[in-house]
Amino acid sequence: MKQVNPSVFWPVVGVLVVWLAALTWSSVGSAPTAAERAAVTGGPVVAFVHGDSLQRGMAFVQTMQANLQMQMEAREKQLQEDALPLQEEAQELLSYANSGQASDDELEIAQRRVLELEEGLRTLQRAAEQDMFVAEQNMQAVMAEALRRHLEEHAREEGIDFVLNWGLSGEGVLYGTEPWDITADVLARINAAHPDPIQARREAAQNTSEE
Repeated sequence: MKQVNPSVFWPVVGVLVVWLAALTWSSVGSAPTAAERAAVTGGPVVAFVHGDSLQRGMAFVQTMQANLQMQMEAREKQLQEDALPLQEEAQELLSYANSGQASDDELEIAQRRVLELEEGLRTLQRAAEQDMFVAEQNMQAVMAEALRRHLEEHAREEGIDFVLNWGLSGEGVLYGTEPWDITADVLARINAAHPDPIQARREAAQNTSEE
């Protein structure tokens, strides 16, 4: 029987062991967590969500949008009810003015009253639009706060430092940890490179007076 050269055998065995270990890990092992990746890379762990898909898939969002639609329909109905008396009065005045029976003074009075009614209708319309704007803003605020809270919980559990939005709704940071906020450092650098001349003169004058 021909003997195997040890100088060839053991390197081959080593390669096979590494290959089998990698194959076993890829078959039964789980993907490394964000925290594990952070330990390897030494930097912040960044993940992203498809914001459009997230919004479409959230039952919570669909429920709130349905509630907003109901509010809009109810507010529209209220607007029509509030405006109806003013519209009827304006129509009566216009009919009388066009009947040929009104005097010049009556026509002038009717004209002023119609203008008042039109302004009243515009006021009602603006109030309804403002109410719906506030309702929509409140809904957006509640949705944003819920998303922020759940993203923060998920990021902490998974060891993620930043969560980005990727989609047609726009790109940006949805969640970020405080240690990576470099706003103050960048601001100090910019102000050092481009100081306020007035503030610089004040500091110079203050230093001179202290001397």
